[in-house]
Amino acid sequence: MKPSLTKNIVFDFFDGKATAIQRKYIEAWLAEEANQETYYQYLDEWESQRPQFALDTEKALESFQSVLQDTHQPPPQSRDPKNNPSVWSSGWWRLGMAASVLLLSVAGGWLFRAQLQYKSYRTAYGQTATYTLADGTRVTLNANSHLRVPRFGFDKAVREVFLVGEGEFNVTHTATNQRFVVQTAGNFQVEVLGTEFVVYARNRGKRVFLNKGKVKLNLPQGQQLYMKPGNVVTVANSGQYQLTKVAPARPYVAWKEHWFYFDNTSLAEVAVQIQERFGVKVVVADPALAQRRIAGNFKAEKADDLLQILSELLDLNIVKTHHTIELRTSKQPN
Repeated sequence: MKPSLTKNIVFDFFDGKATAIQRKYIEAWLAEEANQETYYQYLDEWESQRPQFALDTEKALESFQSVLQDTHQPPPQSRDPKNNPSVWSSGWWRLGMAASVLLLSVAGGWLFRAQLQYKSYRTAYGQTATYTLADGTRVTLNANSHLRVPRFGFDKAVREVFLVGEGEFNVTHTATNQRFVVQTAGNFQVEVLGTEFVVYARNRGKRVFLNKGKVKLNLPQGQQLYMKPGNVVTVANSGQYQLTKVAPARPYVAWKEHWFYFDNTSLAEVAVQIQERFGVKVVVADPALAQRRIAGNFKAEKADDLLQILSELLDLNIVKTHHTIELRTSKQPN
């Protein structure tokens, strides 16, 4: 369906004018994750055209669930259902369908609630972006990152956001000393008592660098840790953590200008960083080559830029296939 037609249907849904068929279409359309951000863009545009409108999320959720349940019943039959097996079978069929739809709507209702209550900020591979939240806090996301924030404003007691990937936070102080909390996967929580810090939260572990102020970490095993400016805490997936004091800021913020900071970094680690930042799988099959070290600052906005630097610096051959890039020494056959 054309984007303009989809937009009109979504606007009709917000206005309460959508037909049952159009509502079913929206349900199926929202099931595709790629359409969810478009849905929020439409919602923002629709709200901006109606500034006096105050959205009742609970009412909207109930309305959406009632649509899924499709409670409209057919007119009563004039025949006696006891003597008409087909009526009984169709009745049981409708009850079964209603029960199935009810189960789907309960599961889908919670999904819809989360989609309605939170706004998503995403960066693609190779992209960084800076966003200003409703409270004035500035967040810069590294490539391949995702931040969720409450769509309709923060709670009075705490400003809570959810991060997957890496981001730098410059938190604005509020008159009520409202807490700011960054939640990540694996029961890892960063509570802000200061202003500037960088959170890394990907599959291979977590890391927090504090530039200014104070931060309290709630670690996966129930421990609490307070950080001071210049501290770096690295947390493995096992829950073990390491605290480094008086660390320079450059290695943890260079990505904002598309720089890579290597300080005696193994080529295996470089390959992982390329995959995280650009979505390109890099293979170093030779164990000895994987342990070769590199140092220096290199700017690269594309994977090819950094691969070319590595090729010249370490005298490597870059072998590309459909799915991976392999790094080999120049002595290895292609």
